Amino acid sequence: MALKHLPPTFCWSRSGSETGEDLAALILRKEWERRLGGGRFLWGISQSLGASAQVAALRTGSLLALFSPAAGRARAASRKREDALVWNAWVDASGQVRQLPMHVFVASRTTWPSGRERDHHYALVCASPAELSIGSSLSVCPERLRSVSTGNAPCASQATVVVDRAERGVEAGATAARHYPIALAVELEAPYFVRLTQPSFVKARDLAAIHEAARNGDFEAYADLTKRLRSQPAAQEARGVTRDLFDLPPAESSAGVRAGGSRTGAHARGRGARAADWTQLTMELFHGDHHPFARSRGCATLF
Repeated sequence: MALKHLPPTFCWSRSGSETGEDLAALILRKEWERRLGGGRFLWGISQSLGASAQVAALRTGSLLALFSPAAGRARAASRKREDALVWNAWVDASGQVRQLPMHVFVASRTTWPSGRERDHHYALVCASPAELSIGSSLSVCPERLRSVSTGNAPCASQATVVVDRAERGVEAGATAARHYPIALAVELEAPYFVRLTQPSFVKARDLAAIHEAARNGDFEAYADLTKRLRSQPAAQEARGVTRDLFDLPPAESSAGVRAGGSRTGAHARGRGARAADWTQLTMELFHGDHHPFARSRGCATLF
């Protein structure tokens, strides 16, 4: 999504990969996930957004997520390789555990910064009708933002936060503060973010192979690795049926994504439309086609 200016309200995420993956490779992986997901994908974050995303979306009618490279990402890339967690399920609004589609791959560190073992994670629910690409002329200055939840400027510990722009009344000297370039912009869709659960351990060597496949633009190797690493038995079985997450509009939406078409008509009928379950639909999209993007190789481009 090409932006000419910052929106007045948006979700801002400083995206330093927890598992040492460079941003270009991460965005290419999410592009593959977007294609397999009919235009939707998950982007892992380490903290809850509370009610701020819903409040902002109700106020503005839509909510964009803007991603900036986090400070210190070079240090993260050189960090010693470690085992990680891959997340297999999400928790819906009623507390039911639901399994994620097999092509979704969200990984995190095994512990929180405190050293406590991690038993949950979070993810933004992202959507884009167009191919993801890196690059923008825009930048974000934290001192010129105000958290929707607190009214204060985002602090260093808030890697992901829903904010309003505060062009007036900023503190003296704010113009000299650090600016973060915008690398990617996508739309968030209800419920905007979810809590992830049921993690499986991933060996450092397997995670490194996932990262290498993305750096090389090798979808076939990536798909095989993802399928193998996501095939671990779930700790709990999903119960019932939910339409709270990843609901796609009727069949014309998936056809539009495959044909590169627009989702404007679907949006005119409301972003909150409830339709087919995402898991079932993505299975139907490419039924019998094991690697639908095996020929689509190449790394994400910088511009």
